[in-house]
Amino acid sequence: MPRKMTRREMIGAGVLLAGGVCSCRTAGDPAGPRASCCDTPMVEPESVTFGAGGLTIDLLKAPSLREVGNAAYVVDTAPSLQLIVVHAAKRKYCVLSRLCTHGGQVVSYNRHRGVLQCNNFNHSIFDLDGRVWKGPAEKPLKAYGVVLVEDALVIYV
Repeated sequence: MPRKMTRREMIGAGVLLAGGVCSCRTAGDPAGPRASCCDTPMVEPESVTFGAGGLTIDLLKAPSLREVGNAAYVVDTAPSLQLIVVHAAKRKYCVLSRLCTHGGQVVSYNRHRGVLQCNNFNHSIFDLDGRVWKGPAEKPLKAYGVVLVEDALVIYV
């Protein structure tokens, strides 16, 4: 005789199914790496140069940031720096801390909504200036100065 699923098992299965399905990215997407609601790719390491007071991203070597609406993250373990870079509009880039101010989880760029969202359950949502749109976070993400110089982003940290 088959056993019936308990309410707890049913809810658990539903949570696993919902968490395992991501409709924001199409499998086999030929456009290459791009941000989705649950994942933001790392910027190509060969495109990043770290220097005193900041870093530079050579956009000719960073296809993950070429299209408007794309985003990528940068990590430098020496000063414990985690950034997310968003190509927000033509010739406009936003650079913010990649760590949610609520629990320290990473944030990803949701290109369909144009916001950053925490990857934690009951995620916080931030605008591209770092302001909180939806909690539980109460503090904004730290925003960094960025200047576009020819084909390079200069980010001040």
